[in-house]
Amino acid sequence: MKPEIRIIYENDRYLVIYKPAGIPVQTASVRTQDVCSILKNHLKGGFLGVIHRLDQPVEGLLVFAKDKKTAAVLSEEVSKGELKKSYIAVAYGEGPESGTDVCYMKKTQDNLCVIGEGEDYKRAELKYELLGKADGTSLYRIEIATGRFHQIRAQMAGLGLPLLGDMKYGSDESKVFSEKLAIPAPALCADRLMVKDPADGSVRTFDVKPENPAFGFYDQKLFEK
Repeated sequence: MKPEIRIIYENDRYLVIYKPAGIPVQTASVRTQDVCSILKNHLKGGFLGVIHRLDQPVEGLLVFAKDKKTAAVLSEEVSKGELKKSYIAVAYGEGPESGTDVCYMKKTQDNLCVIGEGEDYKRAELKYELLGKADGTSLYRIEIATGRFHQIRAQMAGLGLPLLGDMKYGSDESKVFSEKLAIPAPALCADRLMVKDPADGSVRTFDVKPENPAFGFYDQKLFEK
């Protein structure tokens, strides 16, 4: 059974959807179904404004605009940090309680994010808070102040906390552990989204339950923090 997107909320100006792991937001391949093509079909060919994105293997919440004016307002919210996103992740190993990590990273020609220094590297800032520990793993609430390519996956790996199911940035040990538990994708979910409504300025908060089995190690109440 193929994973399917779900519309969490919709009004005349925008819609909020849950994107499962494995479906790209946009793709140039005519053979691969993406979120945009699915939503355009839902809107019967109407305007669809992409406001932000998630990596193909990452699940979570996304907001899309249904007209150009709303797209401009929501995009400005993103640039000002008013559209707030929060992530939850399961990492291999046991790390610190909480903290802020700042590093510099760049995207390579091989579609990898590498951490280092130089004029091609851009600043990346990530905040993490430990919510729980179980069976050699750690559950973290994560927020990012920058939106770099593969930022959370690469930055957590750089901290010695690779995400379960991440075969691209994981360590040899975390990959073996993930395969043993049959974790199908990086244990990362954009599970919380706060949107300032373009019409009246009210703030709406949306939450979604992660579907990756790695999150099954933990009490669901922890995700509410």
